[in-house]
Amino acid sequence: MTAVTETSSPRIRTEVRDAVGTVEISNPARRNALSVAMMTELAASLRAMDEDQDVRVVVLRGAGEQAFVSGADISEFPGHQDEAARQAADDAATTLFTQLSALSVPVIARIHGYCLGAGMALALGADLRCADTRSVLAIPAARLGVGYPLAQTAALVQTVGPSVASDLLFTGRRLPAAEAYAVGLVDRVVEPDELGKVVDELAATIAANAPLSVRAAKAAVQAVRRLSEGDEAAGSAALGRAIEAVARCRTSNDLREGALAFLEKRPPRFTGC
Repeated sequence: MTAVTETSSPRIRTEVRDAVGTVEISNPARRNALSVAMMTELAASLRAMDEDQDVRVVVLRGAGEQAFVSGADISEFPGHQDEAARQAADDAATTLFTQLSALSVPVIARIHGYCLGAGMALALGADLRCADTRSVLAIPAARLGVGYPLAQTAALVQTVGPSVASDLLFTGRRLPAAEAYAVGLVDRVVEPDELGKVVDELAATIAANAPLSVRAAKAAVQAVRRLSEGDEAAGSAALGRAIEAVARCRTSNDLREGALAFLEKRPPRFTGC
């Protein structure tokens, strides 16, 4: 039976269907640019998804046809000359990207059109990135006088290496989808009319697997990443979470169900416990 729950605001819309949570960013007048208020709403929506036991994978997407996310809402930049406004914007961004990095379930970025600046930061925070052939990716921080955040710079370097990261940050140039795929910035590139189908199939495949195993795999990947960054405290904490997550699988009902389904030659019915 299909389980569907939906919530909506003018800016962030969420849906849960068949264990797949979808979070849609909607600001079409500004190509889905993120305002401070939207960052706050998006962080809350991602937290709610992670706390929902029915959600096994999250798809992050932009509304409309023009953009995934075209960056931060530049119309708010003049107000950031005020220290309080600047601090509020910084706090909202920090909360959003901290929440994204803390999600225990896999996140798929469904990228179409413009994926710029803050949009790239969101995409880099996802575990998997699927783009259509008309996508354009860039970090134009140097063209705007913005210092790109250290955490997102680290994610970029880990994804594409220091030379490509330097190229993107120094020049602010835009990469078409094919080049983004060639440098490892996105994992799959498909025709625009195939993007929805490809992402839906990928999400469904993940959602059909044992939830504890998938969460353990994500925790292990995160631990390796944190350890490679050289932050001993963060790496040690991530490693502890990964060890605990893997151990939880060994005593789970899903482990027994997986073995039984294999012997009975039928699809497994995992419950996440």
